[in-house]
Amino acid sequence: MRILIVDDQRSARRVLTSVLSPMVGVELCEAASLAEARKVLTEAPVDVALVDIRLDSDSRNRDGLTLIGDIRRDTETVPIVVTVSNEMAEIRAAMRLGAYDYVLKDELCEELILPILEGLRDRRKLEREVQVLRARGALEGLPAGMVGASAAMTRLLSVVRRVALSDRPALVTGRTGAGKELVARALHTLGPRPAEPWLDVNCGAIPESLMESQLFGHERGAFTGADRRQDGLLTAVGTGTLFLDEIAELPLSLQAKLLRVLETGVFRRVGPAAEELRFQGRVVAATHADLEERVQQRAFREDLYYRLAVLEVQVPSLEERREDIPALLAHFVGRQSRQLRFTPEAMDVLVRASWPGNVRQLRTLVDRLTVFAEDDLVTPEALSQLPGRERRDVATEDPVKQLARAILRLPEQGDRLAHVEQALITEAMLLAEGNKSGAARLLGVHRKAIERRLTGRAESTSGDTSVDD
Repeated sequence: MRILIVDDQRSARRVLTSVLSPMVGVELCEAASLAEARKVLTEAPVDVALVDIRLDSDSRNRDGLTLIGDIRRDTETVPIVVTVSNEMAEIRAAMRLGAYDYVLKDELCEELILPILEGLRDRRKLEREVQVLRARGALEGLPAGMVGASAAMTRLLSVVRRVALSDRPALVTGRTGAGKELVARALHTLGPRPAEPWLDVNCGAIPESLMESQLFGHERGAFTGADRRQDGLLTAVGTGTLFLDEIAELPLSLQAKLLRVLETGVFRRVGPAAEELRFQGRVVAATHADLEERVQQRAFREDLYYRLAVLEVQVPSLEERREDIPALLAHFVGRQSRQLRFTPEAMDVLVRASWPGNVRQLRTLVDRLTVFAEDDLVTPEALSQLPGRERRDVATEDPVKQLARAILRLPEQGDRLAHVEQALITEAMLLAEGNKSGAARLLGVHRKAIERRLTGRAESTSGDTSVDD
């Protein structure tokens, strides 16, 4: 393994060289600036680059971020940030640019950095094994249940195949019912160890008092009723995949313990005199919650979020892949004992319908049609006669109402009406090439209404708060 140490301080490079010296089969090279690092990277392949964000005495210097961007764009090198403890904003920027991990200089030690590098060495080995499997055709085709050929689905599958190669933690995000668990399973089955265990747990379904024992296991006498030692999921999963669903619901106290497992690879069972154990598997977490918002609310640990989000897979909603609805319907119908068919009109209704429950809701619709439809040929009338919520969701709807619902689901805060009105006027003026009368005709209003709003916008921009009635 060839490792490049990039730091403008000679003493810092010496410390890293000393810490890395116990590793066998490692070639170390150094660079003190962005230019020197680029030169080393062009001379011979580098497996890992340990990069300080600031490569100059000037506190405004961020050449390390530039280097990380270069590395991810132009090489196969894996960048790791090694920096001081008061640079969390820069660390976040580095992680977004593609840094694999980060280590704080004031915590630098063999126990922290060597497991990361050893893990990377194992990852290279796994990648070679996967390449052999692919050469044999073992990974061709879509993962079971991942149906669709839309642009959004194609992008998702590309990301899944890349993330599956790694043994690092992964975070699967997306709306409820979009298929996060299916994506998480694909990360396991497309990975290099699909035959190893897959274990899952819903972090919001188990009380905190039991969750710790569920994950870590417990020693005899750890609590009332613990009459024998019990292994937890971290042990039982072996070298397989542990899927933590609804990770946002994990209590803060357990978030800290999970973070330690991800950072050090070691843990202890609950109870007295518990021995130190090593976690050998992979963690894949999923959530429909906005974890960045949870971090701001202090409901989720920032350091755990950035550990998990190094490899994030965003699952598109059904609204983002409506062209996949016919294929999904065919897939769900094929699993039923009754083979339903859809008229073109009914299919059009379903493609244009609102799907707040995403793919899960579409599957439920097929289940209900199998029971309630009078005929195997499904028509718009049959959809309108369904009992319950599905009838409302799939009913032919005014496009303006659909647009209004979409706008109200946007995360932006503030005066939505003002934003929508401004966007409509701006777009109409563009289409009318700046002609106010033409824009007014497009919007169905009088020309003076356009003028009043444009005047009001200009006055608001200049700081005038007067109102023209």
